[in-house]
Amino acid sequence: MQDYKTEFPFDITLSEEQQITWDMLRKFAETELRPQARKTEAEGMPSQELLKKIKSLDLIPLIIPEEYGGMGLKQDSVSSALALEALAYGDLSLAMSISIPLLTAQIIAEHGSEEQKGKLLPEFVAGSIFQVGLGINNALISTDSYQSSVTAKELGEEIILDGSKAGVAFANDAKSFLISASNESGECGLYFVNKDQEGLELEEKEFMGLKGTPFSQINFSNCKISCSQKLGGHNYSINYQSLLDSSRIGMSALALGVCQAVLDYVVPYTNERVAFDEPISNRQSVAFLIADMAIETEALRLMVYKSAALKDLDEDFHKQASLTYRFATHHGMKIGTDGVQLLGGHGYTHEHPVELWYRNLRAIGIFEGGAGV
Repeated sequence: MQDYKTEFPFDITLSEEQQITWDMLRKFAETELRPQARKTEAEGMPSQELLKKIKSLDLIPLIIPEEYGGMGLKQDSVSSALALEALAYGDLSLAMSISIPLLTAQIIAEHGSEEQKGKLLPEFVAGSIFQVGLGINNALISTDSYQSSVTAKELGEEIILDGSKAGVAFANDAKSFLISASNESGECGLYFVNKDQEGLELEEKEFMGLKGTPFSQINFSNCKISCSQKLGGHNYSINYQSLLDSSRIGMSALALGVCQAVLDYVVPYTNERVAFDEPISNRQSVAFLIADMAIETEALRLMVYKSAALKDLDEDFHKQASLTYRFATHHGMKIGTDGVQLLGGHGYTHEHPVELWYRNLRAIGIFEGGAGV
C-alpha cells in the first residue's frame, strides 16, 4: 500500500514579499551574476567588487538576531529555496558564494552558545561573510552520509579530530572552521576549529565545475581542541540529520535554478537554429527532448517547494528532502547533458554557457557524500 501522505497540503502561490524578493534576486542574477560567470571561473574566485554587491543583498543580516547586529527576521524555508533558485539562475558557483556563508550563519544563530553567537554573528554583518568555513562534505564516499569522514575522540576536556573534509569554500579567507565529526558512539556533531590550530592542514582542490568558488580540503591529524569549541557547548546535541536534510533542500533549489536557465536557453536556440530549411525544434526528437526537460524541471520545482513547505509546517521532511535531492542529482545532470546535446558542437564550446552549466550541475550529487548512494 502506498504510504504517500496528502494531509499536508501546500500552497505555491507566492506572497507579495516573496514575489518582490524573487524579482529582485532574479534580476540581480541576470544582470550581475551571469555576466561575471566566465570571468569568475577564469580567475578562480569572484572579484571584490562583485562580492560587495553580493553582500549588499543583506541576505545574511536578515536572519541574524537584532542583538548581534542583524535584522532578526525569521526566514521560512520556502522563501530561502526561492532565493537560492533565483540566484542560481545567474550562476551556480556565484550563488554558492552566498548560500554557503548563509547556511553557516544560520547554523550558528540557531545552535550556537551565547558566547559563540556573540563572538561570530556580528562579524557576518559588519565584516567578512567568509570568516567561518563550513566543512560538512565528506572527503570519501560513504554509505551513510549522516556520518562524518572526521572522527572526534573525547579525552577529558579535549577533543581529538582525525580525518578529512572536502569542498570547504573560501578556506583561505576563513579565520576558523565549523566541522562535522562523528564521536565514538556514532553521533555526529559540529566543532569550531581555529585556522592556525596544530594538526590542521589546508589543501587546495580544483573541481571540474564550480571553478568560480575556491574550494579546499581540510586534513586533521591528531588535532586537539577544547570541549568548549563544540557548537552549542560541550553537552549540546544537534539533529545532524535534519541539518543535512535542510542543506539538501537548498542544494536542490540551486540545481533547479540552473535547470531553468538551461531550459530557457535551449528553447529560443532550437527555434532560431535552422537546418534543412526549418527550425530544428520542428524535429520530433528535439521537441520531445525539450518537453522532457520542461517536465523534469517542473517536477523538481514542485518537489523542492514541497520539501521546504513540510519543513515550515514542522512535519517530518526527511523522506521528501532525500527524494528531492536524489531527483535533483539525477535529472539535473541529465538536463545539463541534454542542453549541451541540443546545441550540438556549439554546446561543447565556451561560446555558449550550457557547458558551464553542465559542469556545475554535475557537482550537485558529489556534495554531502553523494546522493546516489
